Amino acid sequence: MIIQAKKQNDLTLANLILNAIGNIANTLTGENEKDKILEELNKYINMDINRLSYKNICIYKINNKIAGLIITYDSNKIKALDKPILENLANKGIFMDSLEKECFNNELYIDTVSVFEEFQGQGFAKELFTYIIERAKELGFNKLSLLVAFDNHKALKLYEKIGFRKNTILEVSNHNYHHMIKII
Repeated sequence: MIIQAKKQNDLTLANLILNAIGNIANTLTGENEKDKILEELNKYINMDINRLSYKNICIYKINNKIAGLIITYDSNKIKALDKPILENLANKGIFMDSLEKECFNNELYIDTVSVFEEFQGQGFAKELFTYIIERAKELGFNKLSLLVAFDNHKALKLYEKIGFRKNTILEVSNHNYHHMIKII
């Protein structure tokens, strides 16, 4: 069952996000230690506005247990979504005008897709994508986008299988990623 996330106190969603975004979490949180990264990610999740807000997260539950998540947001709202993150970083003495570009205008951007290892290979990620494609259509989008690391061959294969195509290369947190789009 796929449902909208809610504010929560445990670190389940933060762990799923960290598993998917790796070193990008250091950039977003300004932290290097796993426990502190998870705390900061959870703080973002519980905010009403930012790219990692619970309002942008759909979770896949099976037997009342979270198996995975997908985070999406309107690429046209990125400045407003990043403002709380940039303010949090500034409070730590990390001053940035903006976060690195991950998407382009008029896209429903898929920020994160993550499934816990014990649930992988059962089609949950594909179901999350199917759900988001329908949601994107309802919201009036005709294009989805995402980034995938060059060395993440498993994810790249899945994304291509469901109709995403490489568009360009973007650098985020000193790593290159394929920007991929799917016209819907």
